Amino acid sequence: MRKIASIDIGSNTVRLLILEAAADHPLKVIDSHRAITRLGEAMDTEKRLLEERMRATLDVLSRFHAICQAHGNVPIHAVATSAVREAANREEFLRRAREEAGVAVEVISWEEEARLTLDGVFWKLPRQDADTLVFDIGGGSTEFIFARRGEVQGACGTLLGTVRLTERFISRHPVDRQEYLALQNHLREEIARVREKLPQRTPGVLIGTAGTVTTLAAIARDIFPYDPDRVHGVTLSRQAIQAIQDDLLVRSLGERLAIRALEPGREDLIIAGTLLTLEIMDAFRQDTLTISEYSMREGILLRALAGSAPKPEP
Repeated sequence: MRKIASIDIGSNTVRLLILEAAADHPLKVIDSHRAITRLGEAMDTEKRLLEERMRATLDVLSRFHAICQAHGNVPIHAVATSAVREAANREEFLRRAREEAGVAVEVISWEEEARLTLDGVFWKLPRQDADTLVFDIGGGSTEFIFARRGEVQGACGTLLGTVRLTERFISRHPVDRQEYLALQNHLREEIARVREKLPQRTPGVLIGTAGTVTTLAAIARDIFPYDPDRVHGVTLSRQAIQAIQDDLLVRSLGERLAIRALEPGREDLIIAGTLLTLEIMDAFRQDTLTISEYSMREGILLRALAGSAPKPEP
């Protein structure tokens, strides 16, 4: 019996997963935690990680490290994506993660991020014979993976992250119509570019992963407290997602937090993330969206257990 842990350090959220692997038994989730730290805040303007956001993230890493030790000093595979990848002070963050939190972190490319996400998504979803488009909305970026039978046919990374988009376009809550339209126009232009870089076929299945879409599933099904097993595999219609967005748009930040399935820390970001989801559905002509609770942190462990560790960015 073997335990192994992954930590996914994103631009908005840090996630820990501990699995147990035993011969002739399916992988078992032993522990799972996540915390919103907004590590990628102000990256577009500052080009570096802010001290307060690094501090918050390092504190979470220290806590996650302690959890792994409590489970028997579980080996940790930690990776960082968009925010750390782009930051001028990324080496400082990596050093402090080692020295202050006891966690060695690998910075991976968006291509590797896409591959690991695909592995994780199909861990507990059937691999489709039809063309499948998977998208992963993060705080600093969104990855698109076009696949068939679990194999990558094309991939595209973008800077369409919820933190970036919110900082750039959305300043008022309830949302100002002109700000919303400016964001919508921007998304349509950017997704049209994504469309050109992927296979020119209409996917038969659309799968979304990460915090925006899992939050939409939780709101739609009133899943509270959050239950990954109840969220995973939920299918939402475009109409249902639009109805959630229409309700969110007219609420203040405090009024959004009255929705118990909306995780604190997402009350401002959910607008940009939901609009991005809707625009992706329209651009790829999809009426329904399947939600995957599993993504990169699961992919990291599946690769590690198979003896192929995530590749660091060159």
